[in-house]
Order: sequence, then C-alpha cells, then structure tokens
Amino acid sequence: MNFAEISGLWTCPLRYSERVALAWQLTWPAVVTDVIWSFTVYVLLEIQSQGAELLYIFPYLLLVAPWLVRRMIRKPYPAFRLKVLRDGFAAEMNYTESFKVMWLLIWRTSILTLGAIFVFSFFLRYLNVQLSSLVPRSQEAPFLNAAGLSILENTLALFLMPFVVPGMFAKRYQGFRVALDRITLSSSAPPTASRKQTRKL
Repeated sequence: MNFAEISGLWTCPLRYSERVALAWQLTWPAVVTDVIWSFTVYVLLEIQSQGAELLYIFPYLLLVAPWLVRRMIRKPYPAFRLKVLRDGFAAEMNYTESFKVMWLLIWRTSILTLGAIFVFSFFLRYLNVQLSSLVPRSQEAPFLNAAGLSILENTLALFLMPFVVPGMFAKRYQGFRVALDRITLSSSAPPTASRKQTRKL
C-alpha cells in the first residue's frame, strides 16, 4: 500500500450519505439472499446441519457479490456516476475487476465489523449481560438464528462500509481503477431546455 492509497483511506469524493447509498446497494440484496437460503435450508428442506449454511458462502463470494458490485457501478445515482477506467478510458467492469473490488470492500469491512462486535460484547460483559441470552440458540431456532445474524452483520456493514469505500477509489488495481464523475446542475439539464433559453434570448 503506497502513500496515495493510505491518504485515500481518509479522503473521498463522496459524502458519507452517498457512500451509505453505495453500501445499501450491496447490503440489502445480501440480506434477502441470506434469508431466502436459510429459509430453504432450515424450513423447506428441514436440514439441521450447520454445514448447509456454509455452502452458500462460496457461490455468494464467487457469483453473487461480484455481480452486486457490477450492479452498484452501473447504477445511476442522483449526484454522481461511478465508472471503471482501463488505460485511462471508461470501460465496462468485467468479472475479475468486480471480484477484486468486492474482496477489498468485504475484508476491510469485516475487520471493522469484528472490532465493533468485540467492543459491543465487551460493553455487554461490563453490564453483566450474556450475549447468548439475547439471541435464540441455533439448535432451537436455526432459521431465526441465521436470519438474525445476517441482518445484524449487514446492518453493521451498512454503516461501516462507507468508511472503507474511499479505499475503493484510492486503490490502484492492476489494469484498472474505479473513478467518479460528479453531476452538476448544468450537466444534468436537458439539452432542449438550453436551446429554448438561447432562442428566447
């Protein structure tokens, strides 16, 4: 990690609320797919093995998450647009590029999430509250346990991922980088409106 990447961790062309909008595009589909998978495994198929839940991790990391990143990049936002630059020119993000961006966002967010959970559990321990007593046991209610854990993790990610989004712009990936175009009022105005104003003048 060079100096540009380190400084990029603290500077970002997006405001925090705009970074939350990006995180939302990744977290809400993750919750939906997690809940659907857990419902299928524990309710429809009535599988009690915890290993069945882990089987979803691999297709999620290899297929679902990279697709969500490409969807996030392509999505139009009110005040900005994301783009991929390859050799200085705008290009369509491919699978390998989306996987690299996904991996950066996931592992850095995971570190912050683990830190937040540690602080929260330490605080509960200070209050003499057992964290296990707040959630149902996996043996008794496996679906509720899995769905609740997914909601908790992705809720934390929704508010913590914006802190690692600047690294997505600062990172100089091999062969490409993620850039941003800020949309101004003048650039977003329709061309017909400007022509009419010119004619009136």
